[in-house]
Amino acid sequence: MSAPTVKRALLPWFSAGLLLGFVQVAAVAVHKPLGVSTQFVTAGTQVLEKVVPSYVEGHPLIAKKKYRVPGYGWWLDIGILLGAFGASVLFRRFKVRKAPVWWEFNRGGGAGKRFAAAFAGGILILFGARLAHGCTSGQFASGWAQLSFSAVPFTIALFGAAMVTAFFIYPRSPHIEGREEP
Repeated sequence: MSAPTVKRALLPWFSAGLLLGFVQVAAVAVHKPLGVSTQFVTAGTQVLEKVVPSYVEGHPLIAKKKYRVPGYGWWLDIGILLGAFGASVLFRRFKVRKAPVWWEFNRGGGAGKRFAAAFAGGILILFGARLAHGCTSGQFASGWAQLSFSAVPFTIALFGAAMVTAFFIYPRSPHIEGREEP
């Protein structure tokens, strides 16, 4: 059985990286550093405020105004979703599927297993971000846009962990459109 084919990226990785960097620098210049994980804490705080308001009032972190009032981050989160959807439709890449080609090729087509893995990964990354009182997108992208020294070791650790994780989750590579097979 031959490997499935993955479409070639629309931009080379370095061009996409430069474009993302430009957008981040512009966002920092116009407003402030971007981050999305705080909105999950804000949503949780709003639920807790309805159920046990005394807990929120006495909590050293979520009692702060930034965790009690939705901010620009809600619009950022919505924009990320709508922008990704719009780009996939515009560039004719939108396709409903149970799991990405890379997952199906390496792990089989089970949507339940893929959902469980994605959900667990999302919980782990949010837990880590909140444990560090930060945000992965904020530390990486906005950190570089602000020339923050802490972004350097974080980026090295982030990409190192991502490469190790990808090696174990996706040990085999499907055919990539336009790439010659070895």
